[in-house]
Amino acid sequence: MKTNVSILSGFNRKAAAAILVSTYDHNHQPVRLLLDAGGNLEGFDDKGWKIPTDLDAVLISHDHHDHIGGLKDLPQSVPVFATEQVQAYLPKHLDLRVLPHSGQICVAGITVTTGGAGHSYGGVWIHLKVADGIFYSGDFCAESELFPFEQPPPAKTALLDASYGLYDRFQTQAKQDILNALSNDKPNLMPVPQSGRALEMALWFDSQNLYGWVLGSDCLQPSDILQASDTLICSARSHQAKMICDRDFRDDAHIILCGDPEGFSGDAGRLLQQTERYNVIYTGHLPAHARSAVANNTAHFVRWNVHPTTTHLALLIEQLQCEQCVPLFCPLDEVSLWRQSLGNCILATPQLEL
Repeated sequence: MKTNVSILSGFNRKAAAAILVSTYDHNHQPVRLLLDAGGNLEGFDDKGWKIPTDLDAVLISHDHHDHIGGLKDLPQSVPVFATEQVQAYLPKHLDLRVLPHSGQICVAGITVTTGGAGHSYGGVWIHLKVADGIFYSGDFCAESELFPFEQPPPAKTALLDASYGLYDRFQTQAKQDILNALSNDKPNLMPVPQSGRALEMALWFDSQNLYGWVLGSDCLQPSDILQASDTLICSARSHQAKMICDRDFRDDAHIILCGDPEGFSGDAGRLLQQTERYNVIYTGHLPAHARSAVANNTAHFVRWNVHPTTTHLALLIEQLQCEQCVPLFCPLDEVSLWRQSLGNCILATPQLEL
């Protein structure tokens, strides 16, 4: 029996993540699983894809809007599997079930393996034991000093986060760029994901003797990770967090790390109404208003790697031993260049029959 993969959103561009896997369980009964249910990155209500019918379950990789924003449209009858850390950010009307952060679970008769994706707190990659293995990375990063990336089992088919395209500049270089972008004349405002790079950057600033940082009230705080396991938080940063007290938020601090990362809402959205007060530094995805600000030199863009470089994509493809791989969340116009960098396993199609 065939397994079909349909990339409903996230193919050939940076967009909401939504992937439908239609397969069969060991009793030859049909199963339909949705991997992530993302919302619009530009702040619009239209997420750009439709919730499929007859879903058996939704599996969520992590809690960022472009992976969970579409859950508001999901019928309450469909079970949603997410880690306990991610569930804190999900709509409460849903039928929430626990997805292990590192382990196995049976979902609708399908064996699902998960592991830390190195991108955010409680975020995971997802491996389905069907069709000789389907691996979905969610968003992943192999360079995080806060969130571990666990090695996945082999998979014949890989659906990999390639948000940066064929980009191969490592985090060590990016960190120096961020130091160079900091202002001593104005507070530095950095819109960041609350459960992602916010705390990682704060701990790194602290290690650089830059102690004048604050985190938004809805960001992951040092105290939140003190009891976390080594699969959730890298031990070195966990030890560092024990030496740091949580801080009250101040909108005049030297370095302000707060959400939301696109600057639409939260502390970042509020403070961006007074742009002239701040040296604004974006480090991730740029929505239209942020692209305009950077183009007009009223904000900076300095990437902090939370997605894979080309080198790390190549390493993961080798480790997975995959025969076919679809890069996600990026343009794929020059497929020949992708194959030169990552091998002939690269496919540029939103539909797979396995």
